[in-house]
Amino acid sequence: MITSPSYQAYKALFHSQYNDLCNYAHSFLKDDAAAEDVVQETFIKLWEKHRELIGIPNIKAYLFRAVRNNSISALRKLNTEEAGNKGFEWISDISEDPGAREIENAKPYYGQLIHEAIANLPPQCREVFTCCRLNGMTHQQTALKLGLSAKTVENYMGRALKLLRKYLQQYGLPVGILFLLKLFFPL
Repeated sequence: MITSPSYQAYKALFHSQYNDLCNYAHSFLKDDAAAEDVVQETFIKLWEKHRELIGIPNIKAYLFRAVRNNSISALRKLNTEEAGNKGFEWISDISEDPGAREIENAKPYYGQLIHEAIANLPPQCREVFTCCRLNGMTHQQTALKLGLSAKTVENYMGRALKLLRKYLQQYGLPVGILFLLKLFFPL
């Protein structure tokens, strides 16, 4: 394998483009380690698909586009993780905060706001949201129960979460609280 012509071409391509691709990924990610990870993952995927890409006319353009797309995906993943962590940081800070008792006493108020937010959802969104988030059903199970397609359930869930975030942000509640619905609505 190491002496095969395709491996030698891959190795030469890696060495000639690695630094430029890392710099390009860094322009998106602003983090050297993350940029290197993206470029290395791109080259791994390239090697896994190298037989399919033999006839590609401009491999350099392909690599730059792949690194750009993978960088954007990495940023999305990072933003999603950070948004989720903010809600958990808010809950974990309660025990260390001097006003923790006030926040703890406000939990029924938060529960009431969440309940109002769910009640204000359009009927079909509310039913899908209740099945998926509060009853713990999968999209497929909810689709079977309500006579909808799984894609329709997915669309209703996206719409419900968007509306709930908007409603809760009006009252200054962290969006991460949606991950903690089971605390406010135990089954």
